[in-house]
Amino acid sequence: MAVELKYLYQEIPTEYEVRLHTESCFDRKISWIHSVEGSELAKFLYGDELVFNSGLSYDSQAWLMDYLQAMDGAGAGGVIIALREGKRFPEEAVDWCNARRLPLFSASWKTPYIDIMRKFSEILLKNEQRETNLIASLKNAIFYPRNEEMYLSHLERNGFPRDLSYTVVILSCHTYDTEKGNEQLEAIQRKLHFCLDKSILYEEEGRLILLAAGGGCGSLQKYFRNMCREDPHLYIGAGTTVSRLQDIHRSYETAYTAYQLTKTTIPTNYLAYDELGIFKILTDVKDASICPDFVEEVLGALLRYDREHGTSYMKILRVYFEHDCSAVSTAKALYCHKNTLAYKLNHIRELLGCDILSNENRMRIMVALHIMQLEAQP
Repeated sequence: MAVELKYLYQEIPTEYEVRLHTESCFDRKISWIHSVEGSELAKFLYGDELVFNSGLSYDSQAWLMDYLQAMDGAGAGGVIIALREGKRFPEEAVDWCNARRLPLFSASWKTPYIDIMRKFSEILLKNEQRETNLIASLKNAIFYPRNEEMYLSHLERNGFPRDLSYTVVILSCHTYDTEKGNEQLEAIQRKLHFCLDKSILYEEEGRLILLAAGGGCGSLQKYFRNMCREDPHLYIGAGTTVSRLQDIHRSYETAYTAYQLTKTTIPTNYLAYDELGIFKILTDVKDASICPDFVEEVLGALLRYDREHGTSYMKILRVYFEHDCSAVSTAKALYCHKNTLAYKLNHIRELLGCDILSNENRMRIMVALHIMQLEAQP
């Protein structure tokens, strides 16, 4: 529902005497408007509101700074304060707002706040309806891609042309779930909504679904990687970038695949589908019986031997391949003598009935191990 503050400012008639005192609107986006008379009422703000103040309590610079600090701390998107005739904001206050990138406006006591607030409310509500319709169109593009009449024209009319690149990203942070909701997810949603120019974002079953349009896929991935480094409780999957609106469903499907693999099969909380390697092939297999049949064919004898004798030859084989079939590195990882490892590797070769280091057998074993890793995810 956010609207750029500079656009709202342009909609104020000049005769209303509303003036911007900071260097710019700092590309702030406004989610709603609110009238707040004292700093003690800042707790009622959700963030990104444009705050109106009558100026009746503005009797000192100390009051002004306390008020501005409270509004900034509450995440206000901008502040408009009515000034008595002849009164001005101190330079220190304007400098502070510039440093904090908090847009500061003045109004005269004759300024009809009610007219401005009504106009802004209409703009914000209209934009909210637009976003609601865009989300519905995006869902149709994802789940009913063949029914182009359900999404194509509406998305195009609202700035999403059919021949542009699109990337879907799925994000969650269920660690922060509470009975009252997930404040962290809400904060991330607001942040993404305001920092991404051409995008559609919605929440579904505790996950954020983001459609990012246009170039800059590399910078987008870098942005999400940084988010995941800062918070290990985030889980993000990025889909492959497609070049048509009609293929958004493909980006969503691949994003969901990457998202499901985060911190399960692959121990990281950010994954891009295009970087999944062999997992791209394995997760795209349509016949569910192919993968377990292949594992049984390649490693079945070893799996049965471990079950029947309580041994751990599968673990040894897995660690051996994880260390590029280096006996020295594997022996260190397993805390065993290299001669002991050599004996066990020979036994594994006998059980499997093949040379595990020949090109073909090595490839087959690695694929089977990847399948087992994939099937181990919850």
